[in-house]
Amino acid sequence: MKGPVFLCLSVDVDTIEQMFEYSSMSPALIVDQHEPTRADVEALRHRIAAMENTTATPRVFPVHDALTSLFPQGGLLTGAVYSLDSSASLLWSLLAEPTQKGAWCAVVGMPDLGLAAAEELGVNVDRLVLVPSPGAQWMAVVGTLLDVVGVCALGSFPPPSERSLSTLYGRLRERQSTLLVRSGWPRVDATLTAEHRWEGVGAGRGLLQEHSVRISATPRSGHTTRVCDVVIDHTGMREASPLAPVIDIAHHRKAG
Repeated sequence: MKGPVFLCLSVDVDTIEQMFEYSSMSPALIVDQHEPTRADVEALRHRIAAMENTTATPRVFPVHDALTSLFPQGGLLTGAVYSLDSSASLLWSLLAEPTQKGAWCAVVGMPDLGLAAAEELGVNVDRLVLVPSPGAQWMAVVGTLLDVVGVCALGSFPPPSERSLSTLYGRLRERQSTLLVRSGWPRVDATLTAEHRWEGVGAGRGLLQEHSVRISATPRSGHTTRVCDVVIDHTGMREASPLAPVIDIAHHRKAG
């Protein structure tokens, strides 16, 4: 089976809690429900188990070469939480390299994302689990997905209580996964934002030629914000070429 895995998980949270026979949910994430139907979740479990890389989970999930300067460790640190703005380009650019290198990634609670844009930015959708509508028990969904995916990205969910947050972050470190959240979550390791500029489009008309993005990463520790400039076009993403210095030709003519 090719393409991303879609799960409709808005019913029966126990289906999520029993996704894996040898894993148990933390008590803060368990919600009592009736006996669930497990067919969809079992299918996902067997597919991931069949394709999962047997090597140890890396300490850092790789990112595109153009983005490595944003992260002191050169990539997404396992056990860490990163806050992103609403830019889909930023999200897909962070998931591209992990999926290309064999890691499973999940996107929870973002029903309007375009998979065509994901593929254009290099995301291997065969390693992508999509949960567009997790329902009210999204915390249980996320808690269980962390058992098997390397990077999990969340939509606009409000941060949970301190107790549940501590449980979730503890599970994240235990499973050596990485969590991408939207702005407003406490205790994140870094906040990433994107500024977009489009070239080729005039006042209501014109042909889009280039999409430039300036990405900033501000760590929680108070260190200096890191910035990188990338270009997205029909070839994918690349680091923006630095501008050549301006030379005053007239000055050189007078001097020579």
